[in-house]
Amino acid sequence: MLNDESRRPEDLPETDETTTLPYAAGLAPDEPPGPGGAGPGRSGRGRAIVAALVVVVVVVALALVAAVGLLAGRATRPAPPAAAPGTTPVTTPVTTPVTTTGPGATATAGAGTDHPAGLAAFYTQQVDWRTCPGSQAHQCASIEVPVDYAEPEGDTFELALRKVPALEPERKVGTLLINPGGPGGSGLEYAQFSSFVFSRQLRESYDILGFDPRGVGASDPVACLSDEDMDLLFANDPTPDDEAERDTLIRDTDAITERCARRGGDRALHMSTTEVARDLDVMRGLVGDARLNYFGVSYGTVLGALYADLFPEWVGRFVLDSAVSPNQTDEQQLDHDIQGFEASIDAFINWCVDRDDCALGAEATGARDRISDLLDDVERRPLETSRGDLDSIGEGWVGFAIFMCLYSEQSWPILNEGLAEAFDGRGDVLLDHAMGVVGRSASGEYDAASYLHAMIPVRCADWPRSDDAALAAAEERARREHPLWSRLAGVLHDNCAAWPAQPRQPSGATLARGAAPILVIGNLRDPATPIGGTKQLAGDLASAVLVTSDHDGHGTYYAGNSCVDSIVDGYLIKGTVPSSDRAC
Repeated sequence: MLNDESRRPEDLPETDETTTLPYAAGLAPDEPPGPGGAGPGRSGRGRAIVAALVVVVVVVALALVAAVGLLAGRATRPAPPAAAPGTTPVTTPVTTPVTTTGPGATATAGAGTDHPAGLAAFYTQQVDWRTCPGSQAHQCASIEVPVDYAEPEGDTFELALRKVPALEPERKVGTLLINPGGPGGSGLEYAQFSSFVFSRQLRESYDILGFDPRGVGASDPVACLSDEDMDLLFANDPTPDDEAERDTLIRDTDAITERCARRGGDRALHMSTTEVARDLDVMRGLVGDARLNYFGVSYGTVLGALYADLFPEWVGRFVLDSAVSPNQTDEQQLDHDIQGFEASIDAFINWCVDRDDCALGAEATGARDRISDLLDDVERRPLETSRGDLDSIGEGWVGFAIFMCLYSEQSWPILNEGLAEAFDGRGDVLLDHAMGVVGRSASGEYDAASYLHAMIPVRCADWPRSDDAALAAAEERARREHPLWSRLAGVLHDNCAAWPAQPRQPSGATLARGAAPILVIGNLRDPATPIGGTKQLAGDLASAVLVTSDHDGHGTYYAGNSCVDSIVDGYLIKGTVPSSDRAC
């Protein structure tokens, strides 16, 4: 049970009947949704390795994006909160100069300023908060940031923001910026449904501020993929039987990347997470907090870690939930991917065989073989559907749906129902779930705000190019040792080889030296961002404290573990830092 009182209707934003709760496919209305997913590949590290079956695996059931207001008024800085007696406080420093690094870095700020030199116009712009459409309690606005921080006088992105004011403003600690992952998940929606995501105590203490990252959703979206491109990602056979089929698959994947770069133009080349981290710092300056307070989940942990490494002086209270390290290598990702999948498929099978209606039978032995046999059958005879323009689906859609259902225990009944239907030759249940995740309508149109548009530009900017020979060797090892994972993951291929810009080069060094304590949390059996990656980030950050939860599913905070929730709330609200790593 959650350690908070049940969500009450008055805690929720006003919505119409067509609005879908984000990140909550298959959940009952009174259950909290899970976080956004984790990025390409299966672990959540948005990187150059992809399963050619699809460039990304992310749990995002897209909702209607709220309209936003225009520019004007700046908040005053709140006093730093006092630490609870007998705890380790997170102190707020005086303003100090900051030196920026990375793409588009500018000169060191002058004495007495809290922003990099040359960017004053962005850090001092006026923000006009106005009532959000559909919610009298929430406020919306937009701000401008440079497309290229190396040329701040050039073109700009307009970022859409949504603020949920603190329920107890007289006790407000500050502003908590939030990011649901993806990359490409909507922070506007994450904030809109914040009562499903954060405890009441936390919402009493903070203004919750969500934003759509540059080029995504309502923030000058870069739509670099056509509906046909996105369908092709799912329609191709992810497990080619010969070299000719493999070459076709890789050629199609590279062509999609090239078309994305051509359609997206210069803006698509400036959607890196490093640049989003620079945008975060602009927001820090505009909300008026001396330090940035941040909650990032899934790929949002990469954003938080990169911000902390760029701006360690400005790190306030940071929670990185279900984490991925920016230092992660290809080999580490593959190991983490497999670790997460094996734990989650075992958990699902054990749950299923205890049910009278388990589609896999009454015994765990042989359950994996039944799934593999199903995929073999689907490759020969696609499943029939009655969903608009898709009258049948193949291994690509089916494998994607299976993976997505493993992200959350709440989706296991959907997977069980979908498998039972698939064994009878039909695929409506699995297709409905998969289309909900990627924002595809029955007529074949993808939501303009679909996170899929962000996948290639962000991943190809964030992670170094991979060597296909090394990937082939890793793939062969995985095929031998983990056949079901390999079957679902499909062919591993670096589709960023066709991207025209150079990526970030991870240093492998300790991150965020000099930053205040950072809380890193994760579930032991997370299929999307496996615990190995969470532990790696905790080790890579100079000041991290690790909290683990003995749970399944993706997303740790406010997901049923009162031990985790009390630690996170105590840290964010009172500044209480655990004296050592904790297991909940």
